[in-house]
Amino acid sequence: MISQVIGAFLAVAAAAISLESPKKHIFATAVVGAVGWGVYLVCLETLGSVMSTYISGLVISTQSHIFSRMFKVPVTIFFLPGFFPLVPGSGMYLTVYEFIQGNTDLAQGHLQNTIQVAGMIALAIFTIDTVFKVIKKAQYLKENRAHQ
Repeated sequence: MISQVIGAFLAVAAAAISLESPKKHIFATAVVGAVGWGVYLVCLETLGSVMSTYISGLVISTQSHIFSRMFKVPVTIFFLPGFFPLVPGSGMYLTVYEFIQGNTDLAQGHLQNTIQVAGMIALAIFTIDTVFKVIKKAQYLKENRAHQ
């Protein structure tokens, strides 16, 4: 497991470099991806790939928002490379491979799982974005009431 987390760290750092992220944020971005992948691995055996993706997506999204505010940079600097380990690329590959081989039942199973995993990534991002927007709105309302 440790080697996978280290591998995720290195892969996310490489992704951040290839996406031309600011050099001073590459380490933080790699931490986001590595922690997210670690959470995924911890949850995988008990919850399965779909729920593990959602929970680790929540962690990645939360970290990305926190780092975004800490470093005063756009959240996408951490989001995009941070989610790379969770993207279901192998699921899409297996879907196409099984379709080509004529195994439509297996291909449909892989496709269903791939769509569910991709949906969980999107849902995790949406969930945490909504939480941070609600927090920001509450802070804004609290500040306005204090000034009245």
